[in-house]
Formats: sequence, C-alpha cells, structure tokens
Amino acid sequence: MIFPRIEHLDQVTPHISFDQGFVVSRRSDHTVIDYVFAGPETFSSAMALECRGLKFDRDGRLIGRPFHKFFNLGERQRIEQIDWSAPHHVLDKLDGSMVHPVLLEGAMVFMTRMGATAQAAAAQRQAGAGVLDLAHHLLAGGLTPIFEFTSPDNRIVVAYERPALTLLAARDMVSGAYLPQAELVRLGARFGVAVVRAAGPLADAADFVARARCEAGIEGYVLAFEDGHRLKLKTDGYVLRHRTLSGVRQEKTVLAWVAAGAVDDVVPILPEAVSTRLLAYQATVEASAAAHEAAIRAFAAEHRGLPRKDYAALAFRRFDKRLTKAAFDAYDGRDPRGAIGAMLIYAAGSEGRVEAVRDLFGMAWSVDDLILPEIEP
Repeated sequence: MIFPRIEHLDQVTPHISFDQGFVVSRRSDHTVIDYVFAGPETFSSAMALECRGLKFDRDGRLIGRPFHKFFNLGERQRIEQIDWSAPHHVLDKLDGSMVHPVLLEGAMVFMTRMGATAQAAAAQRQAGAGVLDLAHHLLAGGLTPIFEFTSPDNRIVVAYERPALTLLAARDMVSGAYLPQAELVRLGARFGVAVVRAAGPLADAADFVARARCEAGIEGYVLAFEDGHRLKLKTDGYVLRHRTLSGVRQEKTVLAWVAAGAVDDVVPILPEAVSTRLLAYQATVEASAAAHEAAIRAFAAEHRGLPRKDYAALAFRRFDKRLTKAAFDAYDGRDPRGAIGAMLIYAAGSEGRVEAVRDLFGMAWSVDDLILPEIEP
C-alpha cells in the first residue's frame, strides 16, 4: 500500500473540504485535520484517508500522523477479494481510546484524533518512564507512536481492570509507512512497553472470520498487512446484536449511537439495508452539527472584540435560541462543538427530546418499511 508523502499542511488542504466532512481546526499553537461526518465521497482519495487526526505545528509542519482511515472487513472488501498470502498479522483490537504523542514547541503532548482532549491527558498521566522514553525515541526519528489507552474509567464496551497504554503501531510521519510488527516487538522489549498481541498469518481466513465473529468478551481484531493495509473485524455477540436490533426501531437509540460516536461499532452487525440507512442518518446529523459549529466559529471570530452584552444581542438575532449556549462558549474561547454534542446527547434521552431538535439537525428515522430479522428473547 502506498501512502501520500506529507510534510506540510498546505499539501493536504487542497484535497479536502468541509462539504466532504473534513474540518481544519486551527488552534493557537497547532492545527488538527479530522473528519466530523462520513458521506459517500468522504474517503475517495489517498490523501482523504490520512485525514483522521493529522497534527501540524503553528508553522504548518507535520508533527503527528496517527492511523489512516481503514474499514471493517466486508465494508469495502469481501474475504474472497483479499490476498491472504501477503504477509500479515492478526492483532487484538483493544477497546479504549487511540492516543499518540507529538512534540509541540519542545514539549511532549499526548493527543487523540481531535487533539489535546481529556482522554489524552488521562493517558499521559498514566504513561510510565518506558512509554515516555519510547515515545521520545520514535518522535526523534520522525515517527508517530500510536497507543491504545484502556482504563476502568475510560470504558467503551469491554471492562479493563487497570489503566494501561499498549503500543499498537508506529508510522513514519513523512512517508506514512508503518514499522514492521517485529520491530514493534523489539522496541517494546527494549523500553519495557506492552505491545498489542499479534498472531497469524491466517491459514483459513473464512474459518477464522466465522469463529471470530462469535467470540465474546473482546471487541475484535485488526488484520494488519505488512504493507500498511488494515481491516477491522469486530465480534457480534448475541447480547450486543439483540440490543442493537431491538434499538433500531427507536430514533432516540439511533441518535444516541450518533452522538456517542458508536455508529462504526453498530454498523457491522446490522442488516445491510439498516446499516445504509443508519449511515445516511449519521451523515445528516453530523453535517448539520458541523455547519452550526462552523457558523458559530465564524461569528465569534468576527465579533470577539465586542462587549459581552453587545455580542449577546447580535447572537440572539443571528442564531436559533437552542444554539446560544454554543455561541457563548465560542465567545469565551471554548469549543462550540462541545455544547452542540451535549445537545444531541440530551436529545437522545427520549423521543420527545428528539422531536424538539429535529428541525435543527434535519434528521428523520424509520425502519417500518424494512424487514428486520427475528431476535430471540
């Protein structure tokens, strides 16, 4: 797999747009490029696939290159379309938060896809001397180390007994090439850092996939080819499938998946027709949320010098009253996305709350015309 060379922000921005789902978030000392919704054309180029948390310093130089966007097995490639004779490993898919360090103005800062988040700060507090030494070693060599942060306080689905940082991968920042798994293992042993468990290659891929989908107590696996190509394989345990299929009839549940960023976890275990409809619903909600965020950011930037009272008067005239909290957050230097996200999470609490924001986000949901599989009680 050939990845695009990236050294500067200006090499990336001509290839993406907000209409495709990408946001270029410019902070005081760095810039993050990430996607906020995924439509049919979002990941239609090699450069677009890289826009999953790229980090640049204040001068536009690349300082962080986490995972490229990769897909669920069956989403773009079926089992029979894959060359299983190519060198590959089967990695445990840990159920936490992806974090990676960058060197920002001389200091190491851990970040998630979105940047310096609370999860990233919690991960950095848990990083021991070995993790920090390994991170410095790789960053000095122009590579981005990528870890999974798992913790009892950072639970997604699977419960973990204690906080841990596990080395998942490392990428050359310019070329995008991934370090071979054997090199990761050597680095882990040298610095005393846990490395994601690897097995394989697969002798019978179809048999492995059938068995893996039935496993319980884990999130799944990542099929990592030595050339950098990756695929996700998630389990579809009975309990999750039961809850998911039961939930699709209620829009509040569907909106909760979107608000929590859980659609990727749900899509692989839904019937194709429902998955297609769910992804379209997600794209609608996230595009509307991103548009509100962009409008508020622009408004705040234009009127930041006004006294708060004058700013409030203009904001009340410019925005729907349900967006004023986000508008004031932007005025105070906070991210308006947080208030918009909180609104969606609150709306997902009941069908009535969903109805109360339907016009603001333009969503509509029904599966009454679809044939859903029967589920056992």
